[in-house]
Amino acid sequence: MKNIFKHSGIFLLLFLTLIVLGTTLMFFIHIGITRFHLIIFFLLSGIIYYFVTKKKMNFKSYLKVIGISLIVIVLSTVVSTFMYDRSSDGNTYHKNAVGVLKEGFNPVYESSKTFINDSEIDNYSIWIDHYAKANWIIEANFYSLTNNIESGKALNFISLYSVFIIMFSVLSKFFDSKKSLILSLISVLNPITSAQLLTYYNDQLIYLYLLLGVLMLINLDKDINDKESWFIYILSFILITNTKFNGLGYILVFSFLFVCRYLYKAFKSKEFNKVFKKMCIIFIPLFIVSFLVVGYPTYVKNTIDHSNPFFPLYDENGEDIITLQQPKRFSKMNNVSKLFYATFSKVNNLRDNDKTTLKIPFSVTKDEIIPATSNDLRISGWGLLFSGLLIVSIGVLIVKYKDYKKESYLLYTLGITVLLLLVMSESWWARYTPHFYFFILISLYILLKYNKKKWFNIMYIILILGNILVPLLGNSYYTLTNSIKINKELRSLKNKKIILKENNYHGLLYNLKDYNISYKIDNNIEGNELFYHYLEYKDGDIDE
Repeated sequence: MKNIFKHSGIFLLLFLTLIVLGTTLMFFIHIGITRFHLIIFFLLSGIIYYFVTKKKMNFKSYLKVIGISLIVIVLSTVVSTFMYDRSSDGNTYHKNAVGVLKEGFNPVYESSKTFINDSEIDNYSIWIDHYAKANWIIEANFYSLTNNIESGKALNFISLYSVFIIMFSVLSKFFDSKKSLILSLISVLNPITSAQLLTYYNDQLIYLYLLLGVLMLINLDKDINDKESWFIYILSFILITNTKFNGLGYILVFSFLFVCRYLYKAFKSKEFNKVFKKMCIIFIPLFIVSFLVVGYPTYVKNTIDHSNPFFPLYDENGEDIITLQQPKRFSKMNNVSKLFYATFSKVNNLRDNDKTTLKIPFSVTKDEIIPATSNDLRISGWGLLFSGLLIVSIGVLIVKYKDYKKESYLLYTLGITVLLLLVMSESWWARYTPHFYFFILISLYILLKYNKKKWFNIMYIILILGNILVPLLGNSYYTLTNSIKINKELRSLKNKKIILKENNYHGLLYNLKDYNISYKIDNNIEGNELFYHYLEYKDGDIDE
């Protein structure tokens, strides 16, 4: 049965990748997203996966894989549809992007600003047109089928399930089911994924796909000819490179340095030419598909129009989204100092201040609890207890070195992680540094495998879980209570006409459209708050 669940995880990963690849190819022939896309891609994924696995599974097992996958998709969609995103980024440019794609926007041939052509509403076109779009494309496919924009968040649950189940399968080769389950859950439910699971933020997706990609690179370090690991790696590579710019950078660095490791080992064993040829056969087509086909609306168009594949970031005429978001005192610090203060200070989500107060590791104060549930925590963003957990993890790496030194790929992975942390100026901001959490995961792996003092392992696991539960339970509670209220409000306004005060949360207008709520903009009104506190409205005749 474990094998069937593993295949369901791989199948869902294929399904997500085919949605992105297939939809983008249809953009090239002027076909926008329709409500039939999702069903077609599911059937196509089923056909492809049948032929890929028919020598490994009988037809009965194959049907179970498809059945489990369908259950995951349906449950993910149902939960996402009811749980309303209450984040600021989610209700601005993320929903805007998903909404315009669902309504027919074709990013290969046009700009979102031209597509909307509405002077009253700023549609965040600079981000929609130039940012990577894989997650938006998948989410828009769900939206087209359900006519509820919140359903797009099903991508989060499907991705989390896929990575969890594949990781559990890999770890089961080294541990019993209990240890594999614990490490897999802690891996996918960290403070970032827990905080963003019910939102349209995509940092959690970058973490999940990077975790999966690095896990496969480690597998391939043991067996360069493992076809299943290559298949999973390729799928995760396509998804992460087209979800966010930093994801592209991270997977390229990890991949390049692991490939160098493969080639060095091949050189020592006198198989360099064979392995080098294999790398070329795999990576050249992968780069073409990832950057020239799926990445065409982003990387190619940005290069053609702005001579910069990462526009509007890293460009003198672009946008600086970091400087205004960081504490003022960080402007005078180097990368290492920023990272230190952001890791070892009290939890704080304010921007326009210098509150980076250092605290004793594992200590918690009352005023840290609420900020720790934020979707986008800036200071101590990896959680209330992370600074203490990090110190313990480093201690484990030092003390247990003799036990795990034969697994050299572990230190190699951490070496790449440290390199990225030191090089990146944004390493202080937790959601931008998914690899930082590898310290916790690798140290826990070492303890579970080599440490005979069970009480220490149990205490470490309890502390890690405590660090996770605050954002997980806090976000779930606030999102559920707000969702009940929002759902009631939107139902009461269904098919009605309202007057809205102009605001920045224009992605919410798609929630209004889903309930056939007509509106016009008037800044001279005072009315009721709608949807968390983002919209202000009053009943009225919009034809007046």
